Amino acid sequence: MTSTTLPLLPGETLLWEGSPVPGLHQRAKAIFLIIFGLPFLIIGVALIFYGAAHLPTASTLTDAGLALFTAAFGLPFGGMGAFLVFGPLIEARTASRDVRYALSNRAAYIVRQGRFPSLKVYPIMPSTPLELEPGKRASTVWLHSRLERDSDGDLGTTKAGFENIAEAEKVFLMIRALQGRTE
Repeated sequence: MTSTTLPLLPGETLLWEGSPVPGLHQRAKAIFLIIFGLPFLIIGVALIFYGAAHLPTASTLTDAGLALFTAAFGLPFGGMGAFLVFGPLIEARTASRDVRYALSNRAAYIVRQGRFPSLKVYPIMPSTPLELEPGKRASTVWLHSRLERDSDGDLGTTKAGFENIAEAEKVFLMIRALQGRTE
């Protein structure tokens, strides 16, 4: 990502650009998801193989249908288990490759490439909520926060920012300085 690929306004200059530090940053969350998804994966794969193994030996059409049903029944369980077990590991590998961050003298840019590309722009204003969340290997600068209702009607906070970057303190101070100049 370069300043030529960003939709910078006239007079806007690029101050910083970077990407997330590669690796698994929320280990406890990833371990929980892997442990929770492992039974789904094991049971789903076992059902698929059980049904596939009994299909050739089925003596009647009913037995063949039951074998196909058993294999098909295991597909969603195996798929969900695979998603929970391997999802955090895949995200840890691809986030640093597919996400780019940029900070200009007017806004913060988050560019996502890959399967679902997007460009999000967050203006830097004095009222911009700013938070520095320290981490072990990398820290996060949150610069957008919004209350949203979920499907149950409960309120939840949605945050956006530069996640897991190595220069988080430097970027945080740059945004604070921009907030002081913006009026």
